Amino acid sequence: MIINFILFLFAAAMIWAAVSDFKSFILSNRLCLSVAGLYLIFISVLFMIGTPPSWSYLGYSFAIAIIVFLILLLLFAYGFIGGGDVKLIPAVLLWAGPAYAIEFILITTLCGGIVAILTICCRYLKSYLSSQKSSENINLSMSESSELVNKENNIPYGIGISVGGLYVAFQLYQALN
Repeated sequence: MIINFILFLFAAAMIWAAVSDFKSFILSNRLCLSVAGLYLIFISVLFMIGTPPSWSYLGYSFAIAIIVFLILLLLFAYGFIGGGDVKLIPAVLLWAGPAYAIEFILITTLCGGIVAILTICCRYLKSYLSSQKSSENINLSMSESSELVNKENNIPYGIGISVGGLYVAFQLYQALN
């Protein structure tokens, strides 16, 4: 019962990540730490009820998360990925472990790619339609227009991460019930 509640909280955090990233392009530190903290609670409860994963499984889970974090940190340093994504993906990989890591990465990549393509197409369509009405853009100050340009480069990749995380939550639910 408590395991299912923890999995529910993990799934709720994934939904919150998708909504937050879609609305504001922000995956907060609090959210990423909550996902990682919930994993530690999840593992502790598994130990208490007598169905813990093996120590090697836990070691692989942490190793995978750390290696992916370091790779994503390099991508962040070169501006290819946002800081929230860098923190959330390894936190979800803890949950995925070696059993679901490949599936999580594949689902996240595919869904994130679809979101990126749709976002780029929508922005192109919006800029095309707004170029037809150029008088609307005359009143923008320089600071406002540069802010919009920077926001135009963001992709809400947290949606793809969330879909992958929901897949992991569902797989864990099925495995434990």
